[in-house]
Amino acid sequence: MKRHAMPQCGWAKTVRLAMGMSSKALGERLGMSAQGVRQLEQAEADGSISLKTLVKLAQGLDCEVCYVLIPRTSLMEQVLQQAKVVLGIPPSISPQTDPWLQERETLEIMSTLLTQISRRGFW
Repeated sequence: MKRHAMPQCGWAKTVRLAMGMSSKALGERLGMSAQGVRQLEQAEADGSISLKTLVKLAQGLDCEVCYVLIPRTSLMEQVLQQAKVVLGIPPSISPQTDPWLQERETLEIMSTLLTQISRRGFW
């Protein structure tokens, strides 16, 4: 199972059903029909809903939308890898097992990067 897996029917419908609320009742809160609510829930489930509409749907459920981007790797690691690319340093064949060596390598690359590279051309 994925770390942040979404329920198959989407979060909005899952929350509504957990509250015991009908689509008609939610529609009344939102000023729309039950069919309109079901369409919004489907759009949320398949990822085609706009953020603005999702916020409106959440408000009808007395919920908040928390929009968050979670890096797959640490931001420092992303910057370090890009610095290696820009500086022409070959990527490590195997990850360093000694954290002191890894920290030293990171500091050396970052200090070189900061003295030699314009931020505009970095990415």
